[in-house]
Amino acid sequence: MAPPATAAARRSTARTQPRPAPSGPRRPPLRIFEPAPRRRPGIRLVRRPTMWISGILVVGSLLAVVAGDAMVAQGQVRLSTTQAEVTAAVTAQKTLQSAVAEMSAPTRVVFQAENQLGMVAPAQVVDLPEVPLDVPLPTPQTAPLPGAAPAGAAAAAGATTPASTGTAGSTTTTPATR
Repeated sequence: MAPPATAAARRSTARTQPRPAPSGPRRPPLRIFEPAPRRRPGIRLVRRPTMWISGILVVGSLLAVVAGDAMVAQGQVRLSTTQAEVTAAVTAQKTLQSAVAEMSAPTRVVFQAENQLGMVAPAQVVDLPEVPLDVPLPTPQTAPLPGAAPAGAAAAAGATTPASTGTAGSTTTTPATR
């Protein structure tokens, strides 16, 4: 006998042959076993508070983010107003500095001295020689003004005496005691 050519022919010939009878006791028929769902007595009680706590944490964290953002925005507004005030103060300072520089310019000082104070520019300017600071200077020899009282007599009198010479408005003041 030749083997069948297709798989369908093999199946049909296998089904037609009787099965041998089982030699042992007969097994109970197989059935699908679905276990009853387990119910944990406290799972619903634990799940609700956990959900509430997690919801409160989410809402609280969102509120914290909004509050932090508001504080940052308020700080930025304060910073921008402070920067505007600093800019205005720097501008005012520069304006005042330029005004002080104009008022203390040598040409303006000379102009005010001549016109408002009646001062006269000198005809000749003499530079003084440099003096070393570590060498003591000798005591200068001075002579009293002609027509003035001697220095000892003025000190003994303890008063100021105007000079009666021809100089215009010069007075000599000597202290009474030291």
